[in-house]
Amino acid sequence: MKNLIYSLAFVLIAHGILNVEHCKAQSAPVILNLTYDSITQTGVTVYWTTDSPADSKIRWMAPDSNYQPLIFTDSIYDSTAVTNHVVPVSNLNPATIYKYQVISQSTGGMAVDSGYLVTQSASTGKVEVYFNHTVDTTVSAGEKANGSQDFETLLDNQIDNASHSIDITLWELANITSVSDALIRAKNRGVKIRFVYDNQAPNTPLIDSLLANGIPIQKRNYDTIHSMHNKFWIFDYRYNSNTNGKYLWTGSTNVSHAQFHSDRNNVIVIQDESLCATYTREFEEMWGSHTDLPDPSRARFGSEKINNVPHILNVAGTRMEVYFSPSDSVSSSLSNLILTETTKSVFFCMFKFTLPAIENALHTVFNDGKQISGVFDSSNSIIPDCAYPRMKGTADTNAWNPPADVFIDTIAGLLHHKYFIIDANSPAGNKITVTGSFNWEPPACSENDENELIIFDARVNNLYYQEFHQRYRESGGKLIGIGYIRTEEPMGVLLSQNYPNPFNPVTNIKFHVAKSSLVKIVVYDMMGCEVQTLVNKTLNPGSYETTFDGSSLTGGVYLYQISAGDYSETKRMMLGK
Repeated sequence: MKNLIYSLAFVLIAHGILNVEHCKAQSAPVILNLTYDSITQTGVTVYWTTDSPADSKIRWMAPDSNYQPLIFTDSIYDSTAVTNHVVPVSNLNPATIYKYQVISQSTGGMAVDSGYLVTQSASTGKVEVYFNHTVDTTVSAGEKANGSQDFETLLDNQIDNASHSIDITLWELANITSVSDALIRAKNRGVKIRFVYDNQAPNTPLIDSLLANGIPIQKRNYDTIHSMHNKFWIFDYRYNSNTNGKYLWTGSTNVSHAQFHSDRNNVIVIQDESLCATYTREFEEMWGSHTDLPDPSRARFGSEKINNVPHILNVAGTRMEVYFSPSDSVSSSLSNLILTETTKSVFFCMFKFTLPAIENALHTVFNDGKQISGVFDSSNSIIPDCAYPRMKGTADTNAWNPPADVFIDTIAGLLHHKYFIIDANSPAGNKITVTGSFNWEPPACSENDENELIIFDARVNNLYYQEFHQRYRESGGKLIGIGYIRTEEPMGVLLSQNYPNPFNPVTNIKFHVAKSSLVKIVVYDMMGCEVQTLVNKTLNPGSYETTFDGSSLTGGVYLYQISAGDYSETKRMMLGK
């Protein structure tokens, strides 16, 4: 009987009555790469792909909290069978978080995926950055960074200016009574305060003081071996109709005398309603409710948390991305950012760095010719699995060869920063800044509660660059290839890659100057020591060539830097022996 069926099928196919594709089992499409962009106050565009042609449907709703049942009330449908799905969604409300669901169906079945998005607000988007230690304004692009700031006064003033609500997440609140006093004053004048704290016990006197004055606190109540490590404040988001009166305060800083005054830290304050809405959703996941009082039975921490916030924002025209740990794959997002967005350099200051994924991403772009420079906290540079000895080239196994341009912080107190900046020393590039509470260590990925903010903005990038440059120089770094390159490149200098490269022992270096100027070309080793000056004289406009003879040197990577007026540029070359 089976042979008869097969024979009949072959006859039908031969006569064109049955298509051979119909004989194959068809499967449902698979949705991939779901995201959104083109964010305005009233709409976004949603994108996804499918592995086979299918139609496009999107449904959405605006839940008022993490706890509202999902009932989709609006939808768009396109019957065209495609693999690249692009669906504009309009008629949305400003500064609103939406839950959305996409559906693609073909004759083989149906696929469904979902996520969260947020529309642009009408806020100013003003960003202020503060550092509590000195900065190096010689690399300023025009605006000098706010260095040597008094974080205690800044925070007290921010609390005193609040008139509606304050939501707080902190790993530490200790020995800064002015802050607890300011919070009690705010509570007494009617400000609604909610406070998510770590599981630390016993309470500090300041925590007990807040509780005694009626300020509710939800401690992390799950997997208390690990930490609620966030440090963000949301000012006047709730009970406030003024879109220009809502502020997010975040960065690396806990509240203690050491963190405010002796440890190296950063604070960033952003006026944006959509950003505050996104952080509030994360806050309320740990709070357990969207009311003034917590619900410990619904509070989620650590691995209990889910990915329940939008990640891409338009803040007054600036792209920002927000991720929370451990639910939002922060390590993967940062590694991908480094691998895909770095065009010239990555600079970092990091309290803890033991995370293989980010070290591997940095090593990959380093081997691709990008500049990697960093400063490690001294107390954490010697802990097991720290990346410092490997990146420095001194580790017994997996040492970078050649080594990276990394140093150990030498100043008393902690280097408590957790930031990195991409392409800070390039006239173009992507100018990305990443800051927050996220240390580069495994617990930050899978157990701790953390936040990470990514800002695609040249101004913010340069402000953090001034901070980095100061920490880098005082830790022993040399001014090699990381001086700010002015966008207009006034001297019209072009430096070519040496050839041959690798070389042994002689290589040629071509360069061009558009204006008469004093030109220097100096060769350095990877430790920043000067090896040889190749050019040091005033040259007329034109193209030139010089040679470098490395016959007396050991094999390895060397740097050659051209400088003319305010312009400088550095490239790497390999002496092979």
